[in-house]
Amino acid sequence: MASPLQGNYEALTAAAKVDLKGAAVTKALLEVVLRGLDFLSGNATPEPLTSKVPDKEYFDFHLGASSSRPINKALFDFDTPKEVFDSIFAGKAGEVEHGLLSRALYTAAMAYCATTDLTKSGDQKTPGTYFECFIGHLVAQRYGVNPDKQTQVPSLEIINSLPTDYVFDLGTERRRIHLPIKTSTRERVVQVWAHQRVLDGIHGRNRFRGLLACLAETNKQTRERAVVEVCLPGQWAVYQMHIAELHRVYYLDIPAKYVPLKDTFPHIYVTTFADFFAEADQLVAT
Repeated sequence: MASPLQGNYEALTAAAKVDLKGAAVTKALLEVVLRGLDFLSGNATPEPLTSKVPDKEYFDFHLGASSSRPINKALFDFDTPKEVFDSIFAGKAGEVEHGLLSRALYTAAMAYCATTDLTKSGDQKTPGTYFECFIGHLVAQRYGVNPDKQTQVPSLEIINSLPTDYVFDLGTERRRIHLPIKTSTRERVVQVWAHQRVLDGIHGRNRFRGLLACLAETNKQTRERAVVEVCLPGQWAVYQMHIAELHRVYYLDIPAKYVPLKDTFPHIYVTTFADFFAEADQLVAT
């Protein structure tokens, strides 16, 4: 089946390359979300999953022989008013009530991801790219600055450039932002800390605030039709202690095992991405 969002996705990625914070990306994101939700509500059937995650319920969407990734029942809301999405993508997320904002952000992310799961078998790339554009747009719009995706690494003989995640230069009066964005962190997450270490080595510690933004850490066990969260808190603590410091880790669906990391050394503060909009100015204050 051809993806009903292919044209919208192409318009989004093309616009993001030109001006990630711009109105064309706002428009393209809104169209993806609304068309994705319309497709899911009109074509897909939700089926409950057995949750092995305490205090969370999950389901997946089905269409023919295809099924989606797990969806958090408490966070996904078909009834999110269009005006809420309008506000979020127009740079007014901070004006939306916190709980509604958390649900709307998760719903907007899953609108594309779940639709693509059902219509493009084996597509791991475009949901990740969509999520990167989605989060990147909101942060770029909040700060009024488009990011770079590489940094210069000087040495005595030559200057090399290192491909990185989004890096926001907010000027000499504010801290800069290093923003890795991932749908999940299970593969190669050490790169996030490694890139932060390089930035710290070049510019000094705390000149760049490391903010990791993630969707979820859910894994569907297909035979059992069950959901687990795959978390590595011990490895994260080692990276935070011995490689570099991430200032925040944001999730749209927060894994329970990561929440306590803020309370013990080396203190990794994991919270909902909705909190970013309330603390955005504080994060870059010198």
